[in-house]
Parts: sequence; structure tokens; C-alpha cells
Amino acid sequence: MLVNAIVFAATGFWMLMIFDCVRNEPKSSSWLWLLIMLNVPGAFIYFAARKLPDLDLPIPNFFKRWTMKDALWNAEAGVTNIGKSHQYVMLGNVLAEMGNLNRALECYRDALHKEPDNTHALWGCATIEMHRKNFAQAQAYLKNLLDRDARYKRGEAFLLYGKVLYELKQWSAAKLHLEQDVKQWGHSESLLLLAKIALNPDGDRVASKKYLTTMLARLKASPKYNYRKQLHLIRSAEKMLKTLG
Repeated sequence: MLVNAIVFAATGFWMLMIFDCVRNEPKSSSWLWLLIMLNVPGAFIYFAARKLPDLDLPIPNFFKRWTMKDALWNAEAGVTNIGKSHQYVMLGNVLAEMGNLNRALECYRDALHKEPDNTHALWGCATIEMHRKNFAQAQAYLKNLLDRDARYKRGEAFLLYGKVLYELKQWSAAKLHLEQDVKQWGHSESLLLLAKIALNPDGDRVASKKYLTTMLARLKASPKYNYRKQLHLIRSAEKMLKTLG
């Protein structure tokens, strides 16, 4: 019975990887041939090479605490011995990566107390408040940040501000900001949000479908790595298009 269950599970996994390959690797026949020729071992090779890097699996906080002990010790020593805004930001970054968001936020705020224009501290505060769904607070930090550096993190802050406006249901402001983001940075997520905004105030299905098809066309023309990285957005867009008819 156990052997039969293992064989059944392995066969199911192999078929799932074949389906994934046909769907997500339409221009590459080499992976499909590998899956067909090697069977289950080929499925594991395909999964390790093509799927595992894209999963972005969360690392448990207890494991991070164990592996980042030295980084935490050094960051805390920097705050104790030097204590400038940079050291507080570095400690905040380590704590945030370890999942200790309360203490990380305190460090970022301490950095802002010492240096109100510190863009890294503003970003740290904004991302934590966004994670906690405190959108109004995140908006204030991001506005302050973008007033000082509109190109911060190569447009990541600009995109996040658009997402904040969307979450706050400030449709007009969000639409203008996200359209600017598409022109300046070309973020696919902005097009997806614009498609959703088009349906909210006016129910403009034509405009929504246009945003979605534009997003999908751009991603299909992009490098494979970027295409695979954006699969979650692609699936959301395809689902919306089916709903819109």
C-alpha cells in the first residue's frame, strides 16, 4: 500500500510538472523533453531549476534569529558605540529581516529623530506600516520620502505610494500616480491596479481589459526570468479577464 501511494504521488508530481512546463515554458522544448525522457527524476530536476527559485519561500523567524546572531550583535554594537542615524537604520534592517517589526520600527523612528531626512529610515517605517495595513501612516512616510528622492530604490517607493493610494480608495489620485509609474518605471503591478481602479468608481470594463492586455503583452515580451517572477500577476490578470468576458 505504501509503495503504491508513493508511486501514485510521484506520478502526480511528474504530471503536474509537465502541465507547468507546457503552460509556463511554451518557447522551450528542451525542458519538456527532459521531463518525458527522465520521468519522475526529470520532474525533480525541473522543479529545482525552474520552480524553486520563484517560490520565495519564507524563512522561519527562529531560523533567521539563529543565522543572524552575528549581524544582530554587530548592529547593536554599532548603535551602542556610535549611535548615529545610520547605525539605527542598520539595526532596524537586521531586526526587520528577523521578523522583529516592533523593535525595527523603533530603530527607524530613532534614526528619524536624529536625522529627519534619512530616506532609508523613512522607507523602513513605510514598509512596516504598510505590512501592518496602517495605510495612512505609510502614506505620510512615503510622501516625505518621495519629496526627497522620487527615484528611491529605482521606483519601488513610487510604486508603493500608488499601492497606498489604492488601499486608501483615493481612486483619482491613485490613477494619476499609477499611470505616471507606468510611464516612468513600467511596473506591471501598476497596470493591474489600474485595471481594478477602472472597475471601482465607473465600472469601465473596456478600460480595465485594456490595462490587463497591455500588462500581459509586455510581460510575454519580457525576458523569461522576469516573466516567471511575475507569474502571480499574470494569473491575477488572466482571472480578471475571464471574469470581464
